[in-house]
Amino acid sequence: MHDLILKHTLANALKYGKADGKAVLAKVFAENPEARKKAAEVVKMVGEEVFRVGGMDASEIEKQLRKLEPGMLHKPGKKVTVNEIPELKGAKKGKVIVRIPPEPNGFLHIGHGMAFTLNRLYAEKYEGKIVMKFEDSNPETAGLEYYSGILRDIKWLGIHWNELFVMSEHFGELEAGAEKLIKNGKAYVCTCKEDDIKKERMNKKAGPCRMRKKEENLSLWKAMKAGEPWVLRWKGDPESDNSVLRDPTLYRVIDKVHPWTGVNHLVYPTYDYGSAAADGLLGITHVLRSEEFLMRAPLHTEIIRSLGFKPPEYVHFGRFNLEGVPTSKRLIKPLVEGGKVHGWDDPRLSTLMGLRRRGILPKTLEELVKNSGTDRGASLIDHNILHSINRKLLDPVSERYFVVREPVKLKLEGVPEGRKAHLEKIPGNKDAGFREFTVGDCVFLEKSDYEANKGKVVRLKGLYNVKLDGKKATYAGEEIVRPIIHWVSLPIEGELLMIEEHAGAGDGELPEKMKSEKVLAENGITFSNSITIQMERLGFARIEGRRPLKLVFISK
Repeated sequence: MHDLILKHTLANALKYGKADGKAVLAKVFAENPEARKKAAEVVKMVGEEVFRVGGMDASEIEKQLRKLEPGMLHKPGKKVTVNEIPELKGAKKGKVIVRIPPEPNGFLHIGHGMAFTLNRLYAEKYEGKIVMKFEDSNPETAGLEYYSGILRDIKWLGIHWNELFVMSEHFGELEAGAEKLIKNGKAYVCTCKEDDIKKERMNKKAGPCRMRKKEENLSLWKAMKAGEPWVLRWKGDPESDNSVLRDPTLYRVIDKVHPWTGVNHLVYPTYDYGSAAADGLLGITHVLRSEEFLMRAPLHTEIIRSLGFKPPEYVHFGRFNLEGVPTSKRLIKPLVEGGKVHGWDDPRLSTLMGLRRRGILPKTLEELVKNSGTDRGASLIDHNILHSINRKLLDPVSERYFVVREPVKLKLEGVPEGRKAHLEKIPGNKDAGFREFTVGDCVFLEKSDYEANKGKVVRLKGLYNVKLDGKKATYAGEEIVRPIIHWVSLPIEGELLMIEEHAGAGDGELPEKMKSEKVLAENGITFSNSITIQMERLGFARIEGRRPLKLVFISK
């Protein structure tokens, strides 16, 4: 029975970072139904093993599981397989040009990050080029603060572009293209009211303006550029089942100064025209984007071809979303503006700023992208999968340190004098160095450890055994006993932004809650070479500040 409980405890801890007693119990009963007859005894044994395994780091858990039941190392439940991205149609080495096309109306989120990473992977695969392309055609939504923030996020993702293209800097070229479409009978000025245009498109009917001659259209276009509030429309197919092709708007008049150029251009391109025309100008060979743009591909193809450029290959994939967390800017913005989160970099958010602050690595997003590839249909990213991949990447590079929450101070009695704790910074990696720290006349334990072991003998990890007796910790020998707990002596004070599941979250709330805690930490942490650390028995954290110490919880 012991081995059965132990293997499931180890497997659960390896998968999620910390074993869950209920989950382990369910596995035990499923494999051995007879165990239900001794349920009380089994529950107690599971609790003891969960507590004991909680004192191990990931490498020790994996080592024990490999020894006890190696087959379970390859059965982590919801298996994560990392695939290579599929071939791109029409792609040739050295000839591929892709683009990273953010709109500067908000900060980037995980969906952008994964989509842009996919573009980078294909550029690398085919030794191609990347164009960083700001699609800032709307002066009413573009914000100066977003340009620099987006570039910072793109650099964090590890994307290095070959060309920076800001659409608003090329409005003259785009307007020249629009005039070419008018002269070739591919576009016309519409002076109808907005409601009439909507009805006309809904009913699949051609409007009266469609029949104008190009000379009149050119004259009206000139008037539009002077501020007449009309629209320039594509001469498509009013009867098409694809509503995008029913004479969509290419240009509209907006009487507003563009924040980037500082000029009131009056006529501004719509997304459909601006994005497509710019792709043609840039010679983009492959457009990789989410499936929501699928119906726009025929229109964009025709616009680019009519401007005299070769249309790119279009590849559409499922939209990337983080389970239970608002992903679109439309949903995140109200949370920020309403004060429900602490800014765009709140570590509970799916923004790249938030993920970076949380300690999620760009490589984690890359592995998720390789796993999802260019599959159609929305990709809902499980929090457990995200953190499982991230944890595997963090584990071999994160130095270990003791951090104590809710500290209880105990005076040491009868302990060997001059004893120092000597521990590896990263277990199994002697090149990473060692932690060595002096023990004072007191130790601090976590309240939960103290309460669970009053009057018992415990082992202070890396030191010796003590018996917890009131406000004293009395020396109790050197032979290793269980449980092994973490501790601090002569510590430094710090702050931990602790993030935990919010079981009672309602509509419009995040599935995680965050609170600031005062903690005591091993003093060597301020000299750590790591940006991320593993707080032994607690989980991973990112060092946000060293003096004073500030930690942000990543995951268990």
